[in-house]
Amino acid sequence: MSPLATLARGYSVTSASDGKVLKQTKQVKTGDLLTTRLNDGWVESEVRTITPVKKTRAKKK
Repeated sequence: MSPLATLARGYSVTSASDGKVLKQTKQVKTGDLLTTRLNDGWVESEVRTITPVKKTRAKKK
């Protein structure tokens, strides 16, 4: 399956200025420039805020 087919379904791929695909918030810092690939082109953006998701513990039964 073409990656473009996935992008056409609403997904995107964001990479850092060095071209590495981002998978975690710890890969970026405030002020970094990012490139996001969408179905029909690219968006360039600057990181203003980083908000990691807090880990939660599974409740015991």
